[in-house]
Amino acid sequence: MGNKVLFLSALTSDSGSGVRFWNMARVVADAGWPVTFVERLPAGLPARAHPGIAYVGIPESRRGGAQASHPTIGAGADRLTDSPSDVPPPVGPSAVGLAAAVLRATRQGQRIARSRPWRAVYALKPMPNSVLPALAAARGGARIVLDVDDLDFEYYPPGLQRRLVRRGFRRWPRRFDAVSYHAAPLHQYLEAEAGVAPERLRRIPQGVDLDVFAAPPTPLPPEIARFTGHRPTIVYMASLGITSDFGDVLPVLGRILARRPDWGLLVLGHGVRLAEYREQAAVLGDRIHFAGYIDHAAVPAILRACRAGFHYLRPEGANRYRAVMKIREYLAAGLPVVANPSADTGDFAAFIALAEDEAGWERALAAAVAGEAAARTTAGQRHVSETLAWSRLAPDILDILGLNTVD
Repeated sequence: MGNKVLFLSALTSDSGSGVRFWNMARVVADAGWPVTFVERLPAGLPARAHPGIAYVGIPESRRGGAQASHPTIGAGADRLTDSPSDVPPPVGPSAVGLAAAVLRATRQGQRIARSRPWRAVYALKPMPNSVLPALAAARGGARIVLDVDDLDFEYYPPGLQRRLVRRGFRRWPRRFDAVSYHAAPLHQYLEAEAGVAPERLRRIPQGVDLDVFAAPPTPLPPEIARFTGHRPTIVYMASLGITSDFGDVLPVLGRILARRPDWGLLVLGHGVRLAEYREQAAVLGDRIHFAGYIDHAAVPAILRACRAGFHYLRPEGANRYRAVMKIREYLAAGLPVVANPSADTGDFAAFIALAEDEAGWERALAAAVAGEAAARTTAGQRHVSETLAWSRLAPDILDILGLNTVD
């Protein structure tokens, strides 16, 4: 048996799940285990780096771009249109292009999996480019573990692609030695629908990279420094991919900005829907700034330059199975949080403002901007630090991979 550990992400590096998985790999590397980390790397995004991790980014084409400039329109929110609430529009790579990218990643992952004996393999998502290489490594004696942090098939429109992804979620998890998950409702799905024996399931909570929040602050990117320096800023941080619900709430935020002419909205995040959201928000002019991809090391300083963090997910469907990393990061930065009740936001009800409608969000944001949420936010920051640091979750991660024993 080898002493190296292979991490296989099915996703691109700009996904929220990919960030979680990378942090889990860092925990393993920091414990002294050599790690190889494989993921799809969109064009224009940097490769990840961390001591003890050999990074393999499989290049692929993706749509994105620089911040577009728009004229100042003070009350243009009236012309924002509500987007459909049922399914995301067809944006980003075509089904054929996505299939080709997944096939390339699967083949490269299988080559890496067969290149040496691995002690353990951790695969993110029951998808071909993570599962098939993991199964190849298992034939060489590796312990294989699957991480399921979402029900991705729920985000695809009805059709063949959705059926294929759902089939993978139902059939592949039980082929692994162990399966980790981060939100309690996933336990029921994995046991009842995917047929995973309960003794092979392990909950590993959504953690926070507190090292980056404890590091000396980095200078703000100039365009963000200008934006936050001119106005009290609300930040919305999220992956803007197919799972994003930002389009639902963007018209609401536009109306709030129209009533609060001194506020600005900063959107941090990258993904296949970024261009669509920029176009939808163009009428807001310089009241909104889409920063696109931001290196994680710069995030704490940016959050601390803002006055409140806003988060929104539709409360139904697959979102019931999600754990919101951004709320954890807002609190880690000491930023007051306003959100709708969804996913696992109820776990943070003592520390954040929860509201279900436009009037409630505006009241809560106004209180945050005025500094009225400071005590609650400080308590939330302490809660995150004491319970959700990835370093505190390291024993569970090492244990599920079988790395707490010596040959």
